[in-house]
Amino acid sequence: MRVRRGLAILFLLIPLLWTTWGWQPAFRNHQQVLRFTNIAPAADEVTGLGPFRLEGLWRMDSPNSRFGGWSAMIDVGTGQLLAFSDRNMRLRFTPPGVMTPGIPKAKQVGIRRAVYFRGPRGDWAVFDIESAVAAPDDSIWFGLEDDDRLIRIDADRSKGAFIRIPVLKDWPKNGGPEAMARLRDGRWMLLCETCGARRGGLHLGLVFADAPDRAKPQPFGIELPPGFDPVDMAQLPDRRLLILVRRLALFPPHFESRLVLADPARLDPKRPWPAQELARIDTPALRENYEAMVVQDAPQGLLVWLLSDANGMALQETRLMKLRLDTKRLPH
Repeated sequence: MRVRRGLAILFLLIPLLWTTWGWQPAFRNHQQVLRFTNIAPAADEVTGLGPFRLEGLWRMDSPNSRFGGWSAMIDVGTGQLLAFSDRNMRLRFTPPGVMTPGIPKAKQVGIRRAVYFRGPRGDWAVFDIESAVAAPDDSIWFGLEDDDRLIRIDADRSKGAFIRIPVLKDWPKNGGPEAMARLRDGRWMLLCETCGARRGGLHLGLVFADAPDRAKPQPFGIELPPGFDPVDMAQLPDRRLLILVRRLALFPPHFESRLVLADPARLDPKRPWPAQELARIDTPALRENYEAMVVQDAPQGLLVWLLSDANGMALQETRLMKLRLDTKRLPH
């Protein structure tokens, strides 16, 4: 991802910050252990969330050497969430406070390889997974960094396929489909991370009338907050799209996120697609490199889960944020 490279350059230029690089042990640890530490801030440290209410914030860590780098996430429908990393790993976990009586204790946490595929030399391929979609047929689709292919894993997880999207070859380096969604009307949508003007806010996307292996892409432009890049998106019950965007601020180095709303009914490939800002996640107590998002139906308003990518750096954290969305406060 472009952000990781940007951070590397930044810290090389600031020798006093050399200790921010995370040190990874050489040995392998495959313990299926996950720890949550409550780091929810005081109410006066939480501002700018608009129609969202903060219901929880946790730091996540594990001794497992495969843990980290989470950049996509889906809801598996059992109360658990399934996250995917830029190192081709997956993390199945139960968020704090969620009851899953039908899931044995041994399966409350699972850190495994995401896509089992051997290269020409017989070694396991490493895919930089940036986006994920759970399709109605229970297949899982992945968008990849610096790759003109999507990956589809069938429902029984025993078979898969590469879906080549030739137009992705024209996207900038480090500008793959960072956000991907399947809409309720059957359309699929991809958003490019870096295919946009840094100041103007216009980003490139692709929309498919059906699944990407059965339809041709139609390009379009979407107007996002200037300087912010899309990192994930999910459709709300009213069919509008909630989009998570993120930027790296340099002085001092930190990430800022925003949640914006876009209506697919207003999508016209001939005109910029407008998005409306809903919330800002930029206060020191809340901000991190949030890259993955899941929206869940709940009795008292929608739940929105955000998961961050620590980029393998010691001054960053893997965080899980729980937000509740009051849909009555959404703009019409």
